[in-house]
Amino acid sequence: MLRRAFIIVLALGLSASCAAQTSAPVDVLFVHARLLDGAGNPWRHADVAVQGDRIVFVGDAAAARIKARETIDLHGTLYLAPGFIDLHTHCAAGLSSPQLKENLNYLMQGVTTVMTGNDGNSPWPIGATLDSWQKNGIGTNAMLFVGFGTVREQVLNRANRAPHPDELRREQDLIRRGMREGAFGLSTGLFYVPQSFSETAEVIALAKVAAEFGGIYDSHLRDEDSYTPGGVKGAVAEAIEIGRQAHLPIMISHIKALGKDVWGQAPQIVAMINAARAEGINVVANQYPYEASGTAFEAAVLPNWAAEGGRAEMLERFKDPAQRARLLQEIPVLIEKRGGPASLVLIGYKPDPTLRGKSLEEIARMWNLAPAEAVLRILQGGSTSVVSHNMSEADIREFMKQDWTATASDGNTAAPGDLVHPRSFGTFVVKIQNYVNQQHVITLPFAIRAATSLPAAIAGLNDRGIVRAGNYADLVVFDLATVESPATYINPSQYARGFLDVMVNGKFAVRDGHATHVLAGRALRGPAVK
Repeated sequence: MLRRAFIIVLALGLSASCAAQTSAPVDVLFVHARLLDGAGNPWRHADVAVQGDRIVFVGDAAAARIKARETIDLHGTLYLAPGFIDLHTHCAAGLSSPQLKENLNYLMQGVTTVMTGNDGNSPWPIGATLDSWQKNGIGTNAMLFVGFGTVREQVLNRANRAPHPDELRREQDLIRRGMREGAFGLSTGLFYVPQSFSETAEVIALAKVAAEFGGIYDSHLRDEDSYTPGGVKGAVAEAIEIGRQAHLPIMISHIKALGKDVWGQAPQIVAMINAARAEGINVVANQYPYEASGTAFEAAVLPNWAAEGGRAEMLERFKDPAQRARLLQEIPVLIEKRGGPASLVLIGYKPDPTLRGKSLEEIARMWNLAPAEAVLRILQGGSTSVVSHNMSEADIREFMKQDWTATASDGNTAAPGDLVHPRSFGTFVVKIQNYVNQQHVITLPFAIRAATSLPAAIAGLNDRGIVRAGNYADLVVFDLATVESPATYINPSQYARGFLDVMVNGKFAVRDGHATHVLAGRALRGPAVK
């Protein structure tokens, strides 16, 4: 901590001397800010100068005789912080869309950088996607993981078996290619078909390839509930073992105890992670501040064997009398693990939009069917997403208080009217609104660190996440008294409030609370190409 403090003081001193030696005006000067530098330090009054895409000064601008083309007075009451960094999103498709590439639902809550390709599902090829984003413009900075599911399907399709040695080598070659093209590491979604068909040894073999290039391992755990004998604790142990054997940092994504069977296990999971960290295994996590999870309807209510081979084969199983009977026995168990039919709420359903916002219990009653029969009828019509209210507030708080837990949304790029989980519009604001301002679970500096320097350190972004001279000018200005998210589960696509200015690489993406529609984001590339 003393060494960190010395580095920060040294950087501030250098920034003041550099700025004082130049007579040319800087582009933008923020004065009288309540500065939260991102490192977890208490706020202090300071001025911050931006030239081009970099921060060039932090300190007393008047004493240093700094001049600026544009001066923004924050009156000593508004907070200035680093732009937020979200390490778990599903923004890849949106960033590639002409209509959504601005990523405004993230910018409006202060997010200036997103990671995507999570849960084992990434665009392919990695390099072509990054090139496209850079060429066509994006609103936030963006990074990519190479996805295990994306790779496994190219080699094994959706087969429920281990790869042969030559197939494993092909998977490794694809991971190697993804890392060389700019991925930041390997992501997995071991809960999801076909990744759920893998054994730990296969994942370790692929994680070792990511480790060769300085990458990290990000995982949606194999079990967040009690589906497997070891349950969520067994899945955490598997993630730790992957880090132990592959020798790379491990990030447990949207860490949670999902379902009544595992409520209250957060302290035990925290103890497991702390023990691994004491052993020297770099284990961290990310989390969204909601008690309802969101996922594909199939993943929530169907056993893995039913989804093997893809949608066409799944629908054939629905028609087979023996397999249908088996499904009608197993689906009720999975529904209960998600909190029961009343807790499963459809976010959207294109075949019948009137089902939006209705619970499985309501739909089954409306159709005069048992909930399991209603599941099959829904899926026969098409795929959809669902939220399920099945997390304990005590567990959410316990995970949130850990200094290795970053904030991340697990959300999508979206626009008003889109049917998404409210976390896509409100994650970072809700954490401040609910857990800092109202419940006082964490402090504001702690929350800002979890959204800035911590995720920057996890991803290896040495020049973002902290307000200091030389770093990229990703900055946010917010009014703590007005920070709020109006997004709800029924009406989720509503922009956050309270973030007045959002700067990405030295350009305003949000000014005075309004989007500028400037595409200042950059496609960031991982350690193999730095």
